[in-house]
Amino acid sequence: MSKLKNLLLTLSVGVSSLALTSEAALANLPVNTYHLTVNAHHLASAADKAPILTVGGTQTSYIRTGQNMDPWIKPHALLLGAQRAGSVASTIAEDHLGTDSQIILRGMPDGYLDMGCLICSVTTSQSVFDTRAGLSSNLTINSNFAKNPSFDSVVEYLQPKSAEPQLVLDDVTYDATHIYLPQNKHLTAQQIARIHPNQYITTNSISADVPAPHFTDDSGMSNPSEGKTLPPHNYYVSTVQSVAKDGSSITVNGWAVQGGDSSGHPWRDNDVPTTTYDTVRSNFGKAVAMIGMPTQTGGSDIYMTFDPSNYPHSLTDRFNGEQMNIHYDGTQSGQATMNGIMISYECGGLASAPGKCLHPSYDSTGLLINGNNLPNGIQNTVPSWANEYKGYNFYIPGSEAPKNGLNNAHTSFESFTPTLNNHQLITRQWVQQTSDNSATLDWPDYSVNFGLVVDGTRWDSTGKTGVRQGYISFDYSKANQGGVCIIGNNTVWLNEDAPGLCVRGDGSTWLGNNLVVETQKSIVARANTPKGEQDGATLTGDDNGDWQVGSKLANGGNIRGVKGLYANNVTALVGQIPFIENVSLIRSGVKLTLGTIKSGGHEISDRVWCDTCLNAGQTAGNGSGRWVFLDKDGNWRTDDGAIARE
Repeated sequence: MSKLKNLLLTLSVGVSSLALTSEAALANLPVNTYHLTVNAHHLASAADKAPILTVGGTQTSYIRTGQNMDPWIKPHALLLGAQRAGSVASTIAEDHLGTDSQIILRGMPDGYLDMGCLICSVTTSQSVFDTRAGLSSNLTINSNFAKNPSFDSVVEYLQPKSAEPQLVLDDVTYDATHIYLPQNKHLTAQQIARIHPNQYITTNSISADVPAPHFTDDSGMSNPSEGKTLPPHNYYVSTVQSVAKDGSSITVNGWAVQGGDSSGHPWRDNDVPTTTYDTVRSNFGKAVAMIGMPTQTGGSDIYMTFDPSNYPHSLTDRFNGEQMNIHYDGTQSGQATMNGIMISYECGGLASAPGKCLHPSYDSTGLLINGNNLPNGIQNTVPSWANEYKGYNFYIPGSEAPKNGLNNAHTSFESFTPTLNNHQLITRQWVQQTSDNSATLDWPDYSVNFGLVVDGTRWDSTGKTGVRQGYISFDYSKANQGGVCIIGNNTVWLNEDAPGLCVRGDGSTWLGNNLVVETQKSIVARANTPKGEQDGATLTGDDNGDWQVGSKLANGGNIRGVKGLYANNVTALVGQIPFIENVSLIRSGVKLTLGTIKSGGHEISDRVWCDTCLNAGQTAGNGSGRWVFLDKDGNWRTDDGAIARE
């Protein structure tokens, strides 16, 4: 830099370049170009120390390009605050001026394309005229002034995109450490100048150890078993070590199949790219090496590290990867739209049918959070009247109580699913005011509900639109406090506190309509037996529409005395004889002889139909049958008190 004392630093605003030019050349500057004169030695430290400003590198050796530059940056890079990275080792003590620079940029984007950004960055190997920033780019046609809703501008524009490699080398051959050019296709001086150490190298040579990729032509989730994630790479890669002076070969840092350690082709010493070539991602039909070709790109990459062990004097303990402070200073609400992060996806590609929208792999995301030990993935704090999440399928409004008034509601969340005939099935949770006690409202005056709604308004924070179907209600009413009700959309009930099947806070079950049991299915009561709790009494509807009373216990099946439940939950036998009211028919269903009845193990007061017992005027052996009962003395008697006979 000491040799540049007589040079002037010229900042060419109109030409979009930073150049070092001689004083004599100033006379040839265009009229719209401004220059700033600075003595060059102000841009350097002492002559034998690192420069503050470095523009470009020198290629004094074909063995190591950019000899005086950092080997992990390009030879034509612009560095502010650079430290020497060549033959002289860099130390903080010697290069104290080399790490204290900054860039301050102030300006006003005032047009479209590149004039719409203060910092314009585009991934490309093409000329500037072919890769302008895509800001209001259709305004090159005047009639589009009436189509665009806005004139776009940004402070920083980043356009990562597919781009051709720095060099594409055809018909090459390989060994374990080299790429060899064909005899008649050696690299030119210009091509050599574009190669530098540690540059990416990809090839179309593939390994049979890794399955070939397979892609589909679907335009949605029609075939989710295909294209779940990006297939593993099966081609050989490396990086540049050096280039031969005569351009006949490039020395590489070994060969590997990219990601092969996890896909079937791990690192192997002295590995060599095969002569089997890719036919899926590309189909060149010959060996092709691509110099300077990344396989992943992005707009920006922020790498934050908190490391007090290695930097004990640092007191930095708050790190923000990207902070946006959105300030609205309008005179009224709604005068501007402001978005912190806006992610837009546009489908494209060579679809097999018009209107078909091709898409990336199914694991592609608009926002991906890899937080293995991150306490919070997303923390959203908005005012109660705002929306926490507003998606086409899922909706979460802000946390707000329903407006005061009986049956007023507020949505907790909604999920939308359209049908093929353009109806909307909405799964909704809402909070509803259940009393009109506006003066002393408290939490018991609200219910929490979850259910299905048909054709409600999308993003309805009131929770009222649409036709409610079946739903579950917690704390439906004061009577159901602490309980839950399952409610149908056509339930007709006489008791407003029993709108369906309700289990109240005390455990009791209430029904708002009929209880229907399928034929041969039972209502079963549990019984406490010496063997523990077991299924006991059953009430079963048979195929004839009759109730069958029985038991699953060996000695069960009896209908015994009625028990009453007092306020203190103590049960006692009711002091009256059980009876069945308004029953005109009682049928035994069994035909037993008196002898069979006597041997049946009955108890006092049992009443049984005796099919052979004598009625008045009948002779022995010719009885037509009658009811008999067992008295306390063990005698079977007829209803007139006489000893039963047959």
